[in-house]
Amino acid sequence: MLTLSNRSLLNKTFLADGAFSLLVAAILILGAAPLAALISPAATPLMMKLLGVGLLAWGIFHLSAARNGGPVSAAARISIGGDILWQIASIALLVAAYGSLTAIGVGLMIVGLVGVGDFLFFKLKGFSRERAALA
Repeated sequence: MLTLSNRSLLNKTFLADGAFSLLVAAILILGAAPLAALISPAATPLMMKLLGVGLLAWGIFHLSAARNGGPVSAAARISIGGDILWQIASIALLVAAYGSLTAIGVGLMIVGLVGVGDFLFFKLKGFSRERAALA
């Protein structure tokens, strides 16, 4: 059984991010065609599947980094950097493609921004706590 009470905030956040990423990856890969149609006429099922494969790798990275009381400092930095890049890319995509996105597409982009922003907040807070505990 997975005991969460004795895990750090950073470790719990990595577990949550990993599990959520795997769930969204499965949805994107398995529902690629209908999701593409909902998001934008310009979106293709291949785009959805590629995004799903990327999230699959992201989820595996987080779950593996959270094993044995992890993540290590390098994994935390990679994850935080990845979340920041996701935020930047999402905003750039919203600005550049706003006219070709459906209302559902814009909504999903905003939900993604908020979700990744939440994970980023807890990773930063957890990483800060761990660094302070080591000092």
